[in-house]
Amino acid sequence: MKNNALVTVGIPTYNRATGLERTLQSIKSQTYSNLEIVISDNASPDKRVRKVIEQAASMDARIRHFTQKENIGAADNFLFVLRQAKGRFFMWAADDDEWHPSFIEELLDPLLSRPSFGLSFCDFHVRFSDGSPCKDYGSFIDAFDEFRDEKATERVSRYALQAPERGKANIIYSLYKMEALDYTHAERYFHSKAWGTDMLFVCDILSRWDFHITNKKLYSVSLPGPQAGPELPEPANTSKISRRAAKRKLAAGYLQHGLAYIGILAQTNGSNPLLMLKFTSRLIPRIWTLVKTI
Repeated sequence: MKNNALVTVGIPTYNRATGLERTLQSIKSQTYSNLEIVISDNASPDKRVRKVIEQAASMDARIRHFTQKENIGAADNFLFVLRQAKGRFFMWAADDDEWHPSFIEELLDPLLSRPSFGLSFCDFHVRFSDGSPCKDYGSFIDAFDEFRDEKATERVSRYALQAPERGKANIIYSLYKMEALDYTHAERYFHSKAWGTDMLFVCDILSRWDFHITNKKLYSVSLPGPQAGPELPEPANTSKISRRAAKRKLAAGYLQHGLAYIGILAQTNGSNPLLMLKFTSRLIPRIWTLVKTI
């Protein structure tokens, strides 16, 4: 489908000069060219980050860039680039991932052709952030197919009940219609003390919009590289009280995560008391399993 709608790519970045350079190359090389690229540097100490941004901006007029005076936190940096967006469509781009050149073009067509689609995503590769090979996780399509149901209550239920290990958090890096991205909702979830706010954000959108998925692997997700080394032991002066407090905080985050899913389903069109009862009875054991791992 021929189209010339503006697509905003928001890149929140912090202290990853090499990864950012690779990300910018991927985005600038997209076959869909009507883009604005919004970069927000979250007060990176590494001066190379600014150099990478300024060099890219000098060569590509589509880039608008901002430098935060102080670190505003990852959540607010994500929100910042969304707030700056002028496009009809939007996507976040992590500063250590990569995209096939046709990522935007192929995911944009379904959003243009079907009004009920609010977000569009694809299967993806997993690699280390230094580009080295990673474990082959296979395809994520079977997991994501569960969210394509036309009934909003089914999408929400299946998303909430699916194990996080199946990759559902990565759907936050979809291509979205701008009208699907309610800034107030985004702010509420990103500032929540719940665990897994990215998943809650995606689930909230699925409660209102249909989901498109393609089985092509057009995206590469980065994990910390093997050179990072083993986890360091806790400092000797860490008190048992502070460790218990950290565990209580995490447990509270898991519980808030579950309550947020319940709240999303309760407000979804088509929800009813019987459905809520069945959903809650299945969700509680899953949340309790997370709590027990602490």
